[in-house]
Amino acid sequence: MGASAWDTETKRPIHVDQGVEGLPIGLAGGRYLCRACTDPLILKGAKPEAKVTPHFAHQGGGPCRLPDREAEIDADDEVVIQLSHQIRALPGVTGCTLASPGDDPHQPIGLPPVVVAQCGETTVVIERPGTLPSPQAVRRRILAVRDHHAGAAHVWFLRRDLGQFGELPSHTVRLGGRDVEHQRVAPTEQQLAILDAGGHVYWLDGKLVLVSYGYHAFRHPARPEQDWTAWPKWPRRKDPRDDWRISKPRPAPTADCWGLVSIALSSLTRTRAAFHPADAHKIMDELYVAQEGRYRWRDRRAREVYAERNAPRPPRPAAPVPAAEAPAATTEPATVAELPQSPEATGRQDAEAPAPSADLPQDFPPPPAAPPTIPPPPQDPPAVSPVPRQRRWTDALRVLRRRRGQ
Repeated sequence: MGASAWDTETKRPIHVDQGVEGLPIGLAGGRYLCRACTDPLILKGAKPEAKVTPHFAHQGGGPCRLPDREAEIDADDEVVIQLSHQIRALPGVTGCTLASPGDDPHQPIGLPPVVVAQCGETTVVIERPGTLPSPQAVRRRILAVRDHHAGAAHVWFLRRDLGQFGELPSHTVRLGGRDVEHQRVAPTEQQLAILDAGGHVYWLDGKLVLVSYGYHAFRHPARPEQDWTAWPKWPRRKDPRDDWRISKPRPAPTADCWGLVSIALSSLTRTRAAFHPADAHKIMDELYVAQEGRYRWRDRRAREVYAERNAPRPPRPAAPVPAAEAPAATTEPATVAELPQSPEATGRQDAEAPAPSADLPQDFPPPPAAPPTIPPPPQDPPAVSPVPRQRRWTDALRVLRRRRGQ
């Protein structure tokens, strides 16, 4: 007993859970085909008075010739049907149906039906594959979506399994002033084909959607007057030249791998009447701002390290020199100002002075014949006496002249 069949008239699958009212019962001229073995099917239980639930059966009541494939198709369809219920419940969604563009039971694509959602004036075709078929089959579906739903956004919700999620080591990003771990994946050939055709590759994890961006690894160029080696307080096993840049809102074809931003499924239609991961794009914009700041900081830091390591060294302090002995102060003899003489004494001196000799200078008087006798000081000076005047040679000369004149 099958839950679905291929309708050769409408070129789409029919699911009994979605309703079969109005469809012809029985073989209907070979209208219904098995999606696994392509044998004609019989629609039973479609009448209101039927005692059995609606279902499709093979002729003779036997099972499908490909039971494993039939069970796989039914399981994939159930996942898509559940997703359609989630999409229909999103705000802004006005319509939600199932379709299989480009599929043919005789030449199956290998993909379950798509969910065609109407968000305002925007149409979104949503894929939820159990397994990704070959790249050729993926391209075939993409072209069929373009033909049947021109201008629609084509979104692929993939599973987090080994076939669709090539997980790589996570990387640390800076968001809101704190470090956050972002998962990374290695895109497959099929995922790159989706991206190349303009599709959007997301991963659905319960009620969370993982939106991809491009991760491009590169090394900062070493410019003149920069030093990138052994930065202080930098992890020893990491090179500050190793960095990355982002490509958004979709990964660029040249990306080394894809980073993932986690958002709520309900946010896809929350901000405007369109199926748009605005929350993810906002985070990507923050990553770009952080990237530019990181570039500038590392470039500036490389210059600072170079300047610190190549700064001229300060001169070494010279050894202390012993203080030199100060030269003895040369005291010049004090010049004693000659006291003016009275005119009487001057005239007497001129008259009594001998004739000048040729051997002595004319400016000085002749030396005395005998040293003058200086009377001794008084034995008992008065208790208080004036300070004696300092004798000068002029006084001695004056005494000598007086004695000669007696």
